[in-house]
Amino acid sequence: MGRELVRSICAKCLEGFRETLSRLGIEFDSWDWESDLLWSGKVSEVLARLEESGFVEIRGGALELDADRVAEIFGLKEELGLSSSFKVPPLTLTRSDGTTLYVARDIAYTLEKFETSGADEVINVIGADQKLAQMHIKMALHAMGEHEKARRLIHFSYSLVRMPGMRMSSRRGRLVTLDGLMEEAVARAYEEIPKHSPDLPEDERAKIAEAVGIGALKFALLAQDPDKDVVFTWDRVLNFEANSAPYVQYTHARACSILRKAGREPEQPDYGLLRHPLERELILAVARFPEVVANAADSLRPDTVVNFAVYLADKFNSFYASLPVLRAEPKGLSDARLALVKAVRIVLRNALDLLGIEALERM
Repeated sequence: MGRELVRSICAKCLEGFRETLSRLGIEFDSWDWESDLLWSGKVSEVLARLEESGFVEIRGGALELDADRVAEIFGLKEELGLSSSFKVPPLTLTRSDGTTLYVARDIAYTLEKFETSGADEVINVIGADQKLAQMHIKMALHAMGEHEKARRLIHFSYSLVRMPGMRMSSRRGRLVTLDGLMEEAVARAYEEIPKHSPDLPEDERAKIAEAVGIGALKFALLAQDPDKDVVFTWDRVLNFEANSAPYVQYTHARACSILRKAGREPEQPDYGLLRHPLERELILAVARFPEVVANAADSLRPDTVVNFAVYLADKFNSFYASLPVLRAEPKGLSDARLALVKAVRIVLRNALDLLGIEALERM
């Protein structure tokens, strides 16, 4: 009965998580219960293997892994970027009453992820404050002889979100909810849109505000180097003029507008006429996109795609402000520039799609 009650309460919490995440366009293929690892005996199996490894001692009735000895024996310090003089703190696996700490359960969970997914790599997305805990998991895997799994375990860390003028504290109830941020972002976008498109019908304005507000939040979080704190300010997050999702979305909508006004496909583009430095810069930027995506994937740096999208938007807006497209002469030049606009639209849409942000055709 106790287990059923706990599960029913947790299920209600998960229902709320799913509702919030769905508004952000985020879904998970599966949700795992930490309690299953305990009830199935998998955590006990891990503790038994660690005790057999010779790296575990009992101190004050608690099980403790000598992580520094693991690092020394297997030569891990250089591999993990630690200085040879650094002493890795020990890992407490259980309390004196025999109950496990969460890192012990995470060791079992890591093995479970490798075994059930068949993945080449396991990437744990968790805060930078968990750096030591994630290193301890690697040490424990090495102690158990799971050297390959330890090396294929990646900690993708991220830093905190700070809001100037506010110190958040969950214990004191001072916090900003994601639902609250989304509501405010959409409301602010709703008020901002008429400044740029005053004649939009009400239903379209509301739809665009949702896409702009949600996109702005995601873009602001993805834009930051994961190792640095995110400083969240509304004037930057919802800036239609530079370095934001609304700016890139607006640039995409501008490209769509040019293509709509043209009302035709480029028929006889003469690409040899694209000699202006702004045209050249734009062509080179478009051509870089596949490399940018590959580098972002290899280095686990989504901010690379964010920075590229802003860079391409900057180049396109400079091109748009300086060179005519539909009125360009001769027609071969007009068609070539029209084809370039189309290429930019495609790349901006693909970049936004990769970031989970809607590429709007009107704003």
